[in-house]
Amino acid sequence: MTTTASGKTVYESACAACHGADLMGVAGAPQHAERRAAVSHRRRGTPATKNPVLTVESYWPYATTLFDYVRRAMPFTAPGSLASDDVYAVCAYILAEGHIIDKSTVLDAKSLPRIAMPNREGFIPDPRPELFK
Repeated sequence: MTTTASGKTVYESACAACHGADLMGVAGAPQHAERRAAVSHRRRGTPATKNPVLTVESYWPYATTLFDYVRRAMPFTAPGSLASDDVYAVCAYILAEGHIIDKSTVLDAKSLPRIAMPNREGFIPDPRPELFK
């Protein structure tokens, strides 16, 4: 099942060594979320400041980017080794801890793209043409 609870279990076994038991990161690895709502909301506006705190919730414009990155690049020692359901579950855990989705939300291919990330409108379109198609 791709729930927050199952995501926490996967996170603890496959991700916490690099990203910290509490999603706050360790030396050399980024934090994923702020656990306290008051702090979380303050950091969401920081990408445009001198000292940005770039987390999944403050920076990434699409939840599907989180899924794709975790699926392709994580865990660091064995990229691509997580089953799709495990990736959805880890994403659910990260997004719920970042107060983006409810902890009861079940993620899958249909529900993930519907998530409105806090910084979705924080990027500008790149008008340059694609060089490689």
